[in-house]
Amino acid sequence: MGRESMGGALFFMGLILLVHPLWLVSANVEGDALHSLRTNLNDPNNVLQSWDPTLVNPCTWFHVTCNNDNSVIRV
Repeated sequence: MGRESMGGALFFMGLILLVHPLWLVSANVEGDALHSLRTNLNDPNNVLQSWDPTLVNPCTWFHVTCNNDNSVIRV
């Protein structure tokens, strides 16, 4: 592998490592918003107990519907 190819591969890997954590952080913005909504709702039957803000993907929460891109489309 030539120097240019090696440099390009290292750049690409560095870019993936940089962007990947940012994607995870931005993915939880919806979860944070939904959890904030939950704290402001009256939930006497604890129906929304699965709304755990520590989970990166709110698509696993009860009463939350997501599209194929794992974006929330309905609550």
